[in-house]
Amino acid sequence: MRQFLKERDVGLDPNFRYRGKNQTRVETFTDAAFALAITLLVLSSTVPNTFLELKMSMRFVAPFGMCVVLLTVIWYQHYLFFLKYGLQDTTTVSINTILIFLILVYVYPLKFLSRLLFELTLSVIYRDFSFLASFGDFNRGDLKFLMVIYGLGATLIFLTIAILYWYAYKRREELDLDRYERFSTRLTIVTNLLLAAVPLITVIIAIWDPFGNPGFAGMFYFLYPPVMIVYGILAKRKEQKLFGKAG
Repeated sequence: MRQFLKERDVGLDPNFRYRGKNQTRVETFTDAAFALAITLLVLSSTVPNTFLELKMSMRFVAPFGMCVVLLTVIWYQHYLFFLKYGLQDTTTVSINTILIFLILVYVYPLKFLSRLLFELTLSVIYRDFSFLASFGDFNRGDLKFLMVIYGLGATLIFLTIAILYWYAYKRREELDLDRYERFSTRLTIVTNLLLAAVPLITVIIAIWDPFGNPGFAGMFYFLYPPVMIVYGILAKRKEQKLFGKAG
């Protein structure tokens, strides 16, 4: 039995009836997969044997932190889904299995790109491109491959989460979702579709390569803040219009 705290104590939506009070084996299995993904991030780093190697390894802390934060965001969405709807039927398990597969495949491109971006930032700050020496020689084709594989991974992960929520919305009558809960579910679906759209744009830009350098496709990830902020404002206004100030 899940120890169920009051919504105001754990930052949950007090207007949503949380149905998943019992932790399912699907959640437990998925939590293990997320833990494995983080473990793989750690194990992929070489254990330092000297003080110099220890100092060098400290440069991996920031990229590792970026990876953990992103994986936690994905995990939290997954956690909320089962908390809200408590589904554990065959379709839910199948979609969830796809999500686990994508997470475990995605973890290495995620760490590689995080390291590359961090080292590139250090190179620009210190005007010393020796920071990139650990990546070996890479060309335009390699960079395009990295941007495409990372973008596809992020797109498919958020798309899969959107499908999970769409499936819950499809079963809204069976789940007895009220008007607010249906509205909230639709918002979450659109949120994840937007989260999937941005990396998809970077994939298209990287393949098209209009700037002559596929690395510039990564700049489009800066669309995330304005897109999500604007959408959040519009969603809040819509919620206030439909339900007043409650929510």
